[in-house]
Amino acid sequence: YLYILPAFIIMGGIIVYPVIELIIGSFMTVTGGKEVFVGLRNYRLAFKDPLLWEAIQNNLKLFLCVPVMTVLSLIIAVILFNRIAGWRFYRSIIFLPFILAIPVVGIIFTYILQMNGILNTTLRNLGLDMLAIDWLGNPVLALPSVGAVIIWKQLGFGVVLFLARLMSIDISLYEAAEVDGATWLQKFFQVTIPQAAAVIEFYVIISLIDMLSWVFSFIFVMTAGGPGNRTTVLEFLIYKKSFGGGDFNIAMAISAVVLVMATILIIIHQILLGRREEMST
Repeated sequence: YLYILPAFIIMGGIIVYPVIELIIGSFMTVTGGKEVFVGLRNYRLAFKDPLLWEAIQNNLKLFLCVPVMTVLSLIIAVILFNRIAGWRFYRSIIFLPFILAIPVVGIIFTYILQMNGILNTTLRNLGLDMLAIDWLGNPVLALPSVGAVIIWKQLGFGVVLFLARLMSIDISLYEAAEVDGATWLQKFFQVTIPQAAAVIEFYVIISLIDMLSWVFSFIFVMTAGGPGNRTTVLEFLIYKKSFGGGDFNIAMAISAVVLVMATILIIIHQILLGRREEMST
């Protein structure tokens, strides 16, 4: 306990104390230079704001990126697991976007996806003017465009995670399936998926939390919440409430809502993990 005490002190100072201050501040407001307890006032004002509900809807829409990332990561991991020629090189290339800084990725794709960006210029040169769209300025396409960039960046993490699990599976399971005459698809669903189920669940939960509380940098750099708040997410709304002329305590209340949503996802993961351990025993 003495050895792990410094780690607990650091965690308490960095995580626990700010969370406690956040929860307390969400029930307070500043009047006359002093903090005053106002109960649920900040939460009522937050939930009366239509922008909060739009931000929640946008975060939920970004949740759709998770099944896409999961399926693509698993398929690519299986292909690399079959040791295709140059698989180590492909693994490095796929993982490379994950280690890039988000602002760098956001700026690059802003130049690519804007009205006169690289993508539209290429389409026009190919005579496909009808496909040249303002990907980030179109209210319908702005959020899907940001989602596509997020998928591109995060895909490598899932691939490496799944590939590591596949490489630890007992090869005799695949050999037994081949002896029984199983096809590649049957081995995928009957051996690979069950053996990687725990890792898949972990990746899905972590990715959902990311879509809830990690996409601020993409939104800030690429769209600034526009057009017309169509890409405003909870993190960006908290930023606007805190530093854009809003109420800092209301921003704390919204932050507490995000914390509760993330906690629910973590609890779901723990429940699934507990059930899986019970089944294995």
